[in-house]
Amino acid sequence: MNAAAMLHDVTFAHPEAFYLLAIPALVLLWSLFGLRSPLRVFAPLMRALALALFILALAGPQKIMREKGATRPALLDASASITPAMRKWESDLVGNQLALRGDDPAMLFGAEDHPTTVSDALATLQNPDGCKECAPTATNLEGALNALASNPAAKGGPAVVVTDGWQNRGDASHAISALLDAGIRLYLFTPPGAGSVPNVAMTGLALPSALSKSAPFALGVTMNNLNPTPVAGTIEIYRNGTLLQQRKVTLSPGSERFDFPVQTENAGLDSYKASFKSDNPALDTYLEDDSLQGWVGVGARRKILVLTDTQKDAAYLETVIQRMGLEAAVVPVTGQWNGNLTGYDAVILNNLPRERLSSEAQNALVSYVQRGGSLVMTGGDESFGLGGYQNSPLATIMPVIMKPPEHKERQRALVLVIDKSGSMNREDKLKYAVAAAEKIVSTLRDDDLIAVVGFDSQPFVVVPLETVAKARPYFNEMVERLKAQGRTFLMPAMEEAERILVDSNAPIKHVIVLSDGKVGGTLDMYYSLVGSMHHDLEATISTIAIGKDADFALLDGISKYGGGGYFQTESAKNLPQIFLEDFKQHGGDVTMVENQFTPHTTTPNPVLKDYAGRELPPLLGYVTTQLKPRASLDAYVDRQGRRDPVIASWKYDAGKTLAVTTDASGRWSGPWIARNSFAPLWNRLLTWITPESAAEQKTDVALGYLGGRIQVKLTDYSDRPGFESHLMTATVTRPDGTRASTALGQEAPGELAGAIDASAPGTYYIELKSSDSKAPALPPLAYTVSPAVTAELPRTEPNYALLEQLASATGGRLNPSVSDVEITRPTIERRESLDAYLIVTAMLLLIGEALVRRLT
Repeated sequence: MNAAAMLHDVTFAHPEAFYLLAIPALVLLWSLFGLRSPLRVFAPLMRALALALFILALAGPQKIMREKGATRPALLDASASITPAMRKWESDLVGNQLALRGDDPAMLFGAEDHPTTVSDALATLQNPDGCKECAPTATNLEGALNALASNPAAKGGPAVVVTDGWQNRGDASHAISALLDAGIRLYLFTPPGAGSVPNVAMTGLALPSALSKSAPFALGVTMNNLNPTPVAGTIEIYRNGTLLQQRKVTLSPGSERFDFPVQTENAGLDSYKASFKSDNPALDTYLEDDSLQGWVGVGARRKILVLTDTQKDAAYLETVIQRMGLEAAVVPVTGQWNGNLTGYDAVILNNLPRERLSSEAQNALVSYVQRGGSLVMTGGDESFGLGGYQNSPLATIMPVIMKPPEHKERQRALVLVIDKSGSMNREDKLKYAVAAAEKIVSTLRDDDLIAVVGFDSQPFVVVPLETVAKARPYFNEMVERLKAQGRTFLMPAMEEAERILVDSNAPIKHVIVLSDGKVGGTLDMYYSLVGSMHHDLEATISTIAIGKDADFALLDGISKYGGGGYFQTESAKNLPQIFLEDFKQHGGDVTMVENQFTPHTTTPNPVLKDYAGRELPPLLGYVTTQLKPRASLDAYVDRQGRRDPVIASWKYDAGKTLAVTTDASGRWSGPWIARNSFAPLWNRLLTWITPESAAEQKTDVALGYLGGRIQVKLTDYSDRPGFESHLMTATVTRPDGTRASTALGQEAPGELAGAIDASAPGTYYIELKSSDSKAPALPPLAYTVSPAVTAELPRTEPNYALLEQLASATGGRLNPSVSDVEITRPTIERRESLDAYLIVTAMLLLIGEALVRRLT
């Protein structure tokens, strides 16, 4: 490099100092003037030159150093869906074709993003263990793009992104606005799809989304073998969890479809699941995509009228009815119902007393059954004989003989265990507890037995066990002496109640425990005592928790061990009514039996079908009835050799009636609900009572899945399509139970379409409803989003739709040629000061000048 080029890169911070160079020039001229010997010229020259160098140093000379900086960060997909071959392709693109330097920034990503350098990124991609810091079991492309947008080094230019575009966390399209704000253009490169992977994927399940009536159809299963060699295995087809067909297959590399003939049986919503199992598990390493589930809705929808005391009592029934694809009309009856039965395929009287039905309504129900309708009566404390139906018109058409409430004159022993600790003084809780005790005594017979035990940390027998006739004159005075004080410990009081009942011969023994706080101890401590009282003394024990601080779990557990009831209230004013309600349930009414019973089903059984000849989960109660001659006993409880009906059925004239003597609200049927038997059993009962519709199909419904959304398409094939003239709404129930609605828009004459967000795997239940009340009801629909949608699996091709959207929205390109990629590097300038060099040189000259002067 010549001197001119070197001086070209030198600049001065204070060029005005150059004016001072006149000083060394004048000094030199003055020294030369009058010089007597030519040999003495060197000293003045060296002195002037040193002074000039000091002045140059004062001007601040700087050498400008220029170099190329790093590129913008490259974003590299390191998730598990990127196979080793695809990672090798990534490394070649970044390191060779794009020629990024090893110190250039890079960001690896899976579920998390990991900033690094290109050299470290390439080493990680070539490592069999991959990028552990990236959490490669998932792909969050949205998070990686947002991290890129927030990186100052990436702003204002193009950025290279290498990915297959498949994501199962977040939504990359949501990052577009952040990328635009940062001025980033995406140059997206897609590695070639997985050409050979040890995996077999079920990629399609073809079946009709809806049928107007039962009909045969072909269920199509599409399999994709990603291995380079054939794979043998078995395809199984299930309907509603029951195996229908299985077929041995050998899959050639590539895609292949298999059809299975299927015949629908019942109206409603049927689930069809196809699954594949490889004979060699090593050739099918990703099991997430080995099964698919679809649904067929068979209509038209049938309507069931549920007459009930409260909406809450019918909640479980309503859910089962809707899941079957039937329409539930739940009507809470508060006064006297006298409604219209037209248009209903079945009617359910859900624990509704006779007094709520007018005489006209009862006769209308009889005529309804005689004409071909179906009627169901469920159990409860206000149904069958307990509800007063024993002599009603409905009693003649039901398959059981109803018994009136039987109050046998059996002596009852009642022990009240009342908390009198200090906290009972708040909100008049003890006052209302005393009032409840006085109220319940007024309802007892003279020969019944009564005892009252108050307790804090110790028990106090306020009224010893004796007949009500003896206790009644002084009872109120004694219980009113209870004063709220002390701490709470229930165990000694329960032991006192046991001692009281041991000496009693009363056939019916019952204990009511009331407390508002933590009663002390654990449930295990009470198990032996309460169990002994219940089984050995044949006593029932009920508990009442009052207020917000009561020991709810312990009191509930005691009631379960004791075979009694559990009540919870925040208002002390409710105590008298609760005492009466509990004693009504456990005080000797034998028409309603509450205990734990194990029902059995009969065989053959046209009502319960595959449940025939089985033992069902236990029940906690039922209403006693007697089977009529020629009626069918479908389920029963064996009580000392007597078969009490739980489910009974028969056909009456042109219709059907069904008696279910246990409840449908969960009070007695709770174990059926807890063990997932409630819905299957009621499914079979409802199938038996509801006739199929023979309506001709005039509409077609198609469901599909694209971009995280369920696509709904409704086509009307009738002569004069009318769907589009009225609002058509799709209401979806998501897998988490939440609901949403969307309106379908017209795509063409007679064709409506819409889309429903469905990013999470699971089953989405869909109901289509027209604003036209006269429009025919549409079959129920459902769509199951496979877990494979969000699984981290190698794909045969990239997600071009998403990547094209990202490239277009940011002004970038998808899969450009390498020469078209703008790899820009900023020029970085740094300045090196030269003053030190000049000053040192000047000082050396001064030293030299002194030596020259001495020598000359």
